[in-house]
Amino acid sequence: MAKVLLIDVDSKIPNLALMKLSTFCKARGHEVQLVKFKDMKDPIEADVVFASIVFKWNAHKGEIIEAWYPFNLDIGGSGWDVHKKLPDAVDLSVPDYSLYPECDFDLGFTSRGCIRNCYFCIVRKKEGTWRAVQHPSKFHDPAHKKVVLLDNNILSNREWFYEVAEYLIENNLRVDFNQGLDIRLLDFEIARTLKYLKPIRCWRFAFDDMSVKGAVEKGVRTLRNAGIDVRNNVLFYVYVDSDAQFEDALERCQILRGLGTLPFIMMNKDSERTQRIRDLARWCRPWVFFKVPWDEYDRTVKAVKE
Repeated sequence: MAKVLLIDVDSKIPNLALMKLSTFCKARGHEVQLVKFKDMKDPIEADVVFASIVFKWNAHKGEIIEAWYPFNLDIGGSGWDVHKKLPDAVDLSVPDYSLYPECDFDLGFTSRGCIRNCYFCIVRKKEGTWRAVQHPSKFHDPAHKKVVLLDNNILSNREWFYEVAEYLIENNLRVDFNQGLDIRLLDFEIARTLKYLKPIRCWRFAFDDMSVKGAVEKGVRTLRNAGIDVRNNVLFYVYVDSDAQFEDALERCQILRGLGTLPFIMMNKDSERTQRIRDLARWCRPWVFFKVPWDEYDRTVKAVKE
């Protein structure tokens, strides 16, 4: 029996890859321990070490782990190597939910990849084009009443989306499509299916640039016609690549305000978050956004700063 150490460097939610590795290793009789990198003062004794780095700005922490464990170490995650994948035998394992006692939801991918190839996104580089990979019944824990799906564009195949949705509805599971849904692929039938589903948070879409303005406007009308409360149950990510896109981002937010739905500013982590971008992000808070127009908010903020 080997001592297997799993190091979660920077996950914001339970680390799915480490959970699958745990199941795989335990099935072979190995002892498994999970530790978060931030809690490590010194190396922990282990025969084999797996580490996961999700965000590229934490790659330097991988170098520290390499110094601690020069042998029998395997580092993965998009923040370390965007091309590295789990072996199929591991990737299809049921997640070991016991690693994260606070996890009260199913977690998994029913599909991988995406039909889009957005310039700011690594999905096509990492996962390729869209394909179904695993039915949610394969990673469902009967004790859970919620499921978080990490699919990057589940609407790419509407029949697969309906199959997954049917399972969620039949099992009375609340769902979070964690990476959002593609507003360009929405139609009334899909919107009605969303109406029957129960969101953990809200339905999230993206308004990445003005080229999708028409799809956003049509999509919001479709959601409303399907009986979905677009003010309280819908959110749009507004991507901002740099401060040079401020005016464009502001226009997208103004359009969403006119449609009666909420934006959320998604800033490129590699760009400077300027003061006016910070102010725009603060304006998009729901208790301000629908009550105060941007011009009034902007004047008030500038007056306070002066």
